[in-house]
Amino acid sequence: MTATAINDGQDTAARNARTIPCRYAGRCSIACHQFDDYPLDPGAFGEKECILRHRRRGTLIFALVTALLVILCFAATFVWSERREFADLKVLGEERLRQSIARLEHEIDKFNILPLAIAAHEQTGAFLLSRDRAGAVADMNAYLARINEAAGTVGIFLIDTSGTMIAASNGGEKNSFVGRDVSYRPYFQIARQGSVTGYYGIGTTDNLAGYYLATAVERDGHRVGVVAVKIDLERIEQDWLIGNDPLMVVSDTNNIVLLSSRADWKYLSLGPIEPGKIEQFNQTQQYNRHILEALDWRTDSLASDGSRFVSITEGSRTRTYLAGSRFLPNVSMTLTVLSDYSGIARKAALPATIAAIIVVVVALSLYIFNQRRLVIRERLLTRDALQEAYTRLKDQFEDRNRQLRAANEDLRREVAERIQAVQRLKDFQEEMIRTENLAVIGQLSAGLAHEINQPLAALSTLSENAVRFLELNDLGTVRHNLQRICDLVHRMGVLTGQLRSFARRTDGEVGSVDVERSVERAVALLNHRIQKEKVRIDVRRPEAPIKVLGDAVRLEQVLVNLISNAMDALQGNGEPCIGIAARVDGNRAVIEVADNGHGLSATVIEKLFMPFFSTKKTNGLGLGLAISQDIVRRFGGDLTAANRPAGGAVFRITMPLANTPEKDNA
Repeated sequence: MTATAINDGQDTAARNARTIPCRYAGRCSIACHQFDDYPLDPGAFGEKECILRHRRRGTLIFALVTALLVILCFAATFVWSERREFADLKVLGEERLRQSIARLEHEIDKFNILPLAIAAHEQTGAFLLSRDRAGAVADMNAYLARINEAAGTVGIFLIDTSGTMIAASNGGEKNSFVGRDVSYRPYFQIARQGSVTGYYGIGTTDNLAGYYLATAVERDGHRVGVVAVKIDLERIEQDWLIGNDPLMVVSDTNNIVLLSSRADWKYLSLGPIEPGKIEQFNQTQQYNRHILEALDWRTDSLASDGSRFVSITEGSRTRTYLAGSRFLPNVSMTLTVLSDYSGIARKAALPATIAAIIVVVVALSLYIFNQRRLVIRERLLTRDALQEAYTRLKDQFEDRNRQLRAANEDLRREVAERIQAVQRLKDFQEEMIRTENLAVIGQLSAGLAHEINQPLAALSTLSENAVRFLELNDLGTVRHNLQRICDLVHRMGVLTGQLRSFARRTDGEVGSVDVERSVERAVALLNHRIQKEKVRIDVRRPEAPIKVLGDAVRLEQVLVNLISNAMDALQGNGEPCIGIAARVDGNRAVIEVADNGHGLSATVIEKLFMPFFSTKKTNGLGLGLAISQDIVRRFGGDLTAANRPAGGAVFRITMPLANTPEKDNA
């Protein structure tokens, strides 16, 4: 290295040392020579154009960052406050809903025993069976009047088999109901002995609304009349509905408002009314020909936690409410609590605004403090840099060379070590992936081989049947069997698809599944074997469709496995029978598959759902029940086994009910 090069390097080092006081040196695109003249003047330093430009740019960036922080803080605080207000509003509405439901049910339930007691009384039966009632009408009216006064009901009526009121608690009054024909009233038509039927209606004589509790009177197995008790629900409305906040609405199954804290909402419909419905209401006179109009009631959206929002428009004003509803099956009514949601945004905006102001104040304080600190630092550096530059440059140059050489060697060694470590880590990860893949493929293959076995048997059965029906020229049945074969092939394709996508371990799409339809398909798949082994299948259909949350194909697989195991257990039984029943228990569905075999021992029940445990001596891997239980548990349910008291075993599937639209609206 020549002397000229050394001098040039020293001049450059000295120049760099003199430029240390400028904190914007790293932002310039060219070498800065504005500080070559020294000693530097701190005042002149702050007036240079490049310094002013960088300061303006820094101020603009600070303002933008501060504005972004203010917006984020305002939004975060607003969302947090809004959620807190929403949670408080929801808790208040749910508590009000619970209290109101308890009061409404209590008010009605306390009169449930009254019609049953009157129907069971000997005087009631004797009066209805009497051919000459004229002499006993006054006594019966007096008897009903005493009970009506003691119970605090609106009225008590005794109706014969033709639908005519033959006695009433107001029989001795001017507006007596005796002699009126109420055969068109549903509570008369559907009344049953031993049970109480509820029905809301408006009296056609006194135009008073009330809730009717009716029961049939039978003697010697024959219906001889009906006892009806009318209670006043208006008293409930006056006690805890009118004038309360939040709003309360009680509607029936026709979506007609029966009770409300808003008097002008009474007998309005929660949504449009079909013309046929109005004609039906007029025929039954349930609302005594009140003019039924539709309230502009719209369900806007559902929150992430399932909460429902309702918008109601009255005139030119639209308000949004948080709606909490509960359907009461005992009285066939829906009680809805409407909490005003419009004020939540205003309440949440106040703390959000305060938080934004705090952020602005803190940011400005930090900015002023930082600017002052930088100005002082620049002045100190300007004063000290020239004094220390000359003495430090030479030592720094040598030290830096030594450091660079040592750092370069350390870096070269570290790079080599890291390359080796990365390669070892990569090899280890690849080995772990291969090991995990082999383990998962083994599990899926074992389960898949067992699950495909039954569809293959069904394919064989359907194929044989198709050939036979083709020979009989029964093309319709052949087409049906071929379609079933296509469905089974598709079903096996779904099962094998799980093996290809084992890395994601997906369970398939979960949705609403019709239990009755799944049972029918499972029985149909085993129809050939059922006929061959002469097994009687007793399927008890539910009164109403049952929808569960799961996957139809998986549920059918579980049912097929249980029915097939039941038939295996019935081999050698003289009269083999399998019972399949489904019912609703709370918020869950229960599906039972029972047989009349020898049942299960305590040892077998303990190990029944363990993988590779099997009581079959000739076939079976012992995976069917373990896989079936795993499928049901993935849907949030369970599969259990027990012995029946009458003999035989019963396998019970419990699964959560699906959220149907009717439940959502309730």
